[in-house]
Amino acid sequence: MMNGPVDLENETFFGRSKMLLNAIMLAMFALGMGIRLFDLTDPPLDFHPTRQLRSAIIARSLYYRSQPEDLGWQRERAVEQYSVETVIEPLVFESIVAFTYRLAGSEQLWMARVYASTFWILGGVALYLLARVLTNVDGAVLATAYYLFVPFGITASRSFQPDPLMVMLLLAALWRIFVWQRNPSWGRGVTAGLLAGLAVFVKAVAIFPIAFGAVGLILVAFGFRKALTNPQVWMIAGLTVLPAVVYHFYGVFVLGTLGSQFEGRVFPEMWSDPKFYVNWVDTASDLLGFSSILAGLLGALLFTAPGARGLGLGLWLGYFAYGMTFNYHITTHSYYHLPLVAIIAVTLAPIGANLFRPLVKMKPRWLVQAVVIGLLFSAIFIVVWDVRVSMVQEDYRHEPAYWRELGEVLGHESAVIGLTHDYGNRLAYYGWITPQIWLPTGHLNYRELKGKPPIEVQKWFESKSGDMDYFLVTLLNQLNKQPDLKELLYDNFAVFAEGDGYVIFNLRSPLN
Repeated sequence: MMNGPVDLENETFFGRSKMLLNAIMLAMFALGMGIRLFDLTDPPLDFHPTRQLRSAIIARSLYYRSQPEDLGWQRERAVEQYSVETVIEPLVFESIVAFTYRLAGSEQLWMARVYASTFWILGGVALYLLARVLTNVDGAVLATAYYLFVPFGITASRSFQPDPLMVMLLLAALWRIFVWQRNPSWGRGVTAGLLAGLAVFVKAVAIFPIAFGAVGLILVAFGFRKALTNPQVWMIAGLTVLPAVVYHFYGVFVLGTLGSQFEGRVFPEMWSDPKFYVNWVDTASDLLGFSSILAGLLGALLFTAPGARGLGLGLWLGYFAYGMTFNYHITTHSYYHLPLVAIIAVTLAPIGANLFRPLVKMKPRWLVQAVVIGLLFSAIFIVVWDVRVSMVQEDYRHEPAYWRELGEVLGHESAVIGLTHDYGNRLAYYGWITPQIWLPTGHLNYRELKGKPPIEVQKWFESKSGDMDYFLVTLLNQLNKQPDLKELLYDNFAVFAEGDGYVIFNLRSPLN
């Protein structure tokens, strides 16, 4: 079934010269990869360090598990740290990085950044191919430019977490689903289903844009009755959900380790609160630009092929359902908006397809091309330079030594409870100490939202610190926000050590 638009190269602005088009795309992808690999060895503390360090701890643990036992306490500690991490998504990215550590013969955390960046760039290739069959070359160029160079996307796509890999697979799946819809076959359907299944397996939230986008595409293109009786549709749907269903069934009912990940995800009481929607829009706008969001919404209506329009509208409905489901995290965790980068990019394609159309007939052709391409790359260079400046200003290379020294002060065999950065992950990764965590005020609010009773400081302290040697505080401002805890510590325990940004209380040396 051929419902897609006919791509006439001679009627597009960028498609009139294949050599020029290839040069433009090559330059865009090279710049996109280059800015992501800039400042490569800076520790991953620039973007959601708690999440990135969690993956770093797991990857290191997987690496050390394959190393000889004579490595001593470090191997033992690394394996131990894996056992206390809560398993959420399948450890696909972490396993790839750990395997690379083994090939390299040592742990090099920057390798994760190379992989994440590569995933995002390959996702850009899939986006270009998708946008091109949805609209034309001009639409594909604009969609790819946005995807590669929106500042939030540059920063987030370097992060060591499953999201860049998930977005890559999401875009590849959407491309192959649309190709299958235009010319159905069992082979194309299997490819589309496998890619969709991999995306959902890597991170289950991919089901929202894939399912809603595919349903919108198929219902509009085939009609409800024909779609419902098409065996290839059911085959694609089965391949999409089967890997994730098997993984979660095994994790919840066999291993019993995945049940906790469903807790505290959905808060229906927020749906009736207008403040939630305002915060959601504000968060998305701050990250991706309010004008870009509006343009993407408008673009979904501008697709000329009905199937393409169904896909575009389905993607936006999928994002809405995704945000309503994870309504707390959509306003507090910026990386929950990474799928929106892809959705906006896809639905900008029809705007690009129409935006450049009047320029095709303008003369002289070489001058118009030079001006437009110059403006395009001027905008790209400005974004790249601004992001580069931010990376230079945010230098975290001093952090590992600080936390290693703190680990030495505490002693690697010590039992520590802490009100400390990234829920203890900086101390765990760089200082090789896995602390018991005293919750910061933000998480205390989250507990309240989940309906849990307020913490009684004295009782909670006694339950958490009974076997502990030290109480570490590196979040000094958080200690001031919890006066009951501060009073309890200073009134009852001697200060073991105090330094730049930290104070350690000796729980084995009570004042009374």
